[in-house]
Amino acid sequence: MDATTTAAEQGADQGQHRAREHGRHRAADDHRVHRDALSSWWTVAGLAVSALAAILAAWRRRHHRPHDHPAHRRRHRWSLRRRLLVGGAGAAALLGAISVAVNARVGFVPDVEGLRLRLRLGSARSVVPQPTEPASRRAGAGLASVSTTPPQGRGSAGAVRIPAPPELRIPSDTAWVYTPPDYDPSGHTLYPTLYLLHGSPGSAVDWMASGLPGVLDSLITSGVVRPMVVVTPDTNAVGTTESSCLDSTTGGSQVETYLTNVVVPWVDTHYPVASHWRYRAIGGMSSGAFGALDQGLRHPELYGTILAILPYDHPGEGGSHQLATQEEVDAHSPGVYLPTIDLPHPLGVFLDYGELVAEAEEGATARKLAALLRARGVEVALRTEPGLGHTWTMALVALPHAVEFFEQRMARDD
Repeated sequence: MDATTTAAEQGADQGQHRAREHGRHRAADDHRVHRDALSSWWTVAGLAVSALAAILAAWRRRHHRPHDHPAHRRRHRWSLRRRLLVGGAGAAALLGAISVAVNARVGFVPDVEGLRLRLRLGSARSVVPQPTEPASRRAGAGLASVSTTPPQGRGSAGAVRIPAPPELRIPSDTAWVYTPPDYDPSGHTLYPTLYLLHGSPGSAVDWMASGLPGVLDSLITSGVVRPMVVVTPDTNAVGTTESSCLDSTTGGSQVETYLTNVVVPWVDTHYPVASHWRYRAIGGMSSGAFGALDQGLRHPELYGTILAILPYDHPGEGGSHQLATQEEVDAHSPGVYLPTIDLPHPLGVFLDYGELVAEAEEGATARKLAALLRARGVEVALRTEPGLGHTWTMALVALPHAVEFFEQRMARDD
């Protein structure tokens, strides 16, 4: 009987493993699944063929000259206008082919939903209403977990305002929030929270417009990860498009204070989320990856997992604008302070970069930080994505692996 039970349990485990693998592959391909004509190579081919045909038709030589008769001259003028129109249409199609090709490569606007968000036309998804009062937390509320019957459907995504005190000089207090399929606002279920930071130049909508909701939907409905809330705040500062999530020491924006003392407490208060560092992660891409590393390492009371995609280990342009001295820059450079910073609890760090930047700063930084972190006993996942560079496409390919790393760490603590 024990052997039969063990075999059944092993079969169930294998079935769940296969389901997770299937979900992982679905989510890893989600940037392709949710793309449409705006980023399709078929669109590029169609526009290119149309452009070539139109340009050839417009500029082919005529085999006779117009006669002096007025009717012939009118027909010639009409023919010339028609050729100019056809040629203009061909040029427009060629420009469209180039634009779609670039977009297909970088993944900035993967679909019509992304375009709607980029143009500030709102989301076609059901929009999360901005909470107007603190969320309730029911007695005995349970933590969201991976289920053998995961929720189905789509999550919601919408913009909220997280008001900043005037003295912090925050230029935009808009954040975007993703809530999972079958989201329960009643407080009976507590959700983990993932904070994702945009790159530079960028804004709070970037992760949502680039395809995050579809990727999270796929991960959650496949049973790969548990339902979670994702928050993408705006981290820009007065006078610069790259704050590096720093508090200015020269009279500018106090971005770190906004994130730490305003955004996280506001989310904890207004959404039914688990307010423990084990169930809170911070991540980002490019300069947002630097921000995630610096904030996560220096605020262990808030975050237990860091997800850094295309990372840097120094504040870069943001440091030049926000900080006054080299000592201040060093105090915000993980490559400098990692050997000595206090790490009071188990920490996990996910690092990922594209193969095309393996020998550039992003790849070198990821490998350097992985070594420094492992030397401190930190759990590290280091990945390279084949054939990709420094693009939003790369970020969306890395995202499923990053979120699953977060899930694996939470699962060990459940």
